Amino acid sequence: MDDPFKNLGMVVNGLLFLSPREALGASENGALFVDTREEYENGYKSFDVSEVIYIPWHEFENRLAGLPEERYLVIADSAGNKIRQALTLLKEKGYSRVAGLNGGIFDWERDGLPMKFRKGESLTGSCTCMLKPKKKFRSWNG
Repeated sequence: MDDPFKNLGMVVNGLLFLSPREALGASENGALFVDTREEYENGYKSFDVSEVIYIPWHEFENRLAGLPEERYLVIADSAGNKIRQALTLLKEKGYSRVAGLNGGIFDWERDGLPMKFRKGESLTGSCTCMLKPKKKFRSWNG
């Protein structure tokens, strides 16, 4: 496989970060997405790319050894807040073919890139740090 990260992104302190469009291109060229959003965050909308592995952030450190070292990995989350930490953990464990998605799924969606949506699973909250599953209310009529 050719290097899907070749000539892409920005390197900061030895870590590669890709824009959403660059990450999509990397995916189309064989990179595997690793979505670290919690289950309640990825139930409503998800990346519509050929291959995605879901590893919730609270399990990431314990499960990263199961990620394929030979694959190119794009690490994604909601807004890019945990990407640096995830990439650092992977580098410490010997992974060299990793890049982070700048801006997470929020910038991905803003850029109009392919997404999947599930009705009835939307999130509510006033800011990204407070997102939670939408409350389900019983009607007054029973």
